[in-house]
Amino acid sequence: MTTTQNYHFKVGSINCVAICDGTEIVPIESVFKDAPPEQVNKALLEGGYPTNESTVYFNCLYIQAGQQRILVDAGWGKGVQRRGGELPERLQDEGITPADIDTIIITHGDIDHIGGILTEDNHLAFPNAGYIILKEAWDFWTNQALIARWPEFLTYFGRKTLPLIRERVKVVEAGVEFLPGFQLIPASGHRPGHAALAVASSGEYFIHLADTVGHPILMEHPEWHWYADFAFEQAEKDKFHVLNQAVAQHALVFGSHLPFPGVGRVTPLGAEWRWQPVV
Repeated sequence: MTTTQNYHFKVGSINCVAICDGTEIVPIESVFKDAPPEQVNKALLEGGYPTNESTVYFNCLYIQAGQQRILVDAGWGKGVQRRGGELPERLQDEGITPADIDTIIITHGDIDHIGGILTEDNHLAFPNAGYIILKEAWDFWTNQALIARWPEFLTYFGRKTLPLIRERVKVVEAGVEFLPGFQLIPASGHRPGHAALAVASSGEYFIHLADTVGHPILMEHPEWHWYADFAFEQAEKDKFHVLNQAVAQHALVFGSHLPFPGVGRVTPLGAEWRWQPVV
């Protein structure tokens, strides 16, 4: 049985901690879209997953790179929508206070990824942090006409949060190194400006998928769609691009919603891939 205690791992000289911010159980019908139910059932059984429901994990990542203390996304936060996240307590278990965090890399603006930027009274939860965001994401979030075309529930927290951190944001281009060995990979099929993160250290490679893949079975069947994506064809292209890069680099891989700790390897399975978790 998978536990959700903090999970430590290394990438070259970089120390990483996978942290579970919480879980949610959803009907299996709310995970896969446009997929034959009997084939879904067969794939789930073969993979050892329940066929009637799915546990969604909300995983965050802490990285210690030299003197830099980095979070990739900030979790749910407290007192927002359906839940209160567990990230602050899990960081405290590591002896890390919010004031210790130097940098927060934002993969995209969904509430389970940026809710924790603010406290319940709308102050900055990480008082000393700067923020990294992909240019495509910043272009979206600063274009009110584009935002207005989206459902309010998907944009409310971004509209509320991003103006409060505007002076702390560093906007970066895709593929440009913004910290030693760190680059963002565009994967906009999930959300406008959504990004994966590629890290290289001492000849080892790591890819943070963020929400590029929402369930391990979607690696074996990239033609099946994840309900949470907004542009299905682009999301399928994103999987091919990012997962093929992971295979080519023999990279360690982490996913925001994969079964905790969300860390593993991707191996070729014909033209698709198979997820091999570390635990």
